[in-house]
Amino acid sequence: ALGAAGKGRALADSIQTRFAETAMAVSDIKNPLKVVFILSTAGGRVMAAGKDSHANGIIELAGAKNAFTGFSGYKQVTDEAIIGAAPDVILMMDRGGDHDASADSLFDMPAFSRTPAANKKRLIKMDGMYLLGFGPRTPKAARELASKLYPETVSAPEG
Repeated sequence: ALGAAGKGRALADSIQTRFAETAMAVSDIKNPLKVVFILSTAGGRVMAAGKDSHANGIIELAGAKNAFTGFSGYKQVTDEAIIGAAPDVILMMDRGGDHDASADSLFDMPAFSRTPAANKKRLIKMDGMYLLGFGPRTPKAARELASKLYPETVSAPEG
């Protein structure tokens, strides 16, 4: 419709190449980290991502595994479920308001205070549209997340 079939193919090829580069970069990870994606902690209620969610997709692209696979989509989870999931890393969108939480306030919550993530203060925040938008920037977002999860193994994306 735009008369830009060549540019479209070039973009698709570039995206495919960058996905392949990220997959190769994380392919040697022997012990994938368990990550919990937190959508919100508003009112002390934790909304987390399960399987069949954008968050699960980006976590897997980055070479990690979602700590919550027993449900689909985004659900409110109990303190006991978070403690039982024993996440190595907490992943959140970087935003303000009621949906934001600092590392200190998050790891002071009973649900998170007893997790491996709290022990190592492993909280990663990234822009929500960049992280979960699943557009042309997705390979770069996955690589950036992988570099934050595995800084000793995976280099940050260029540009």
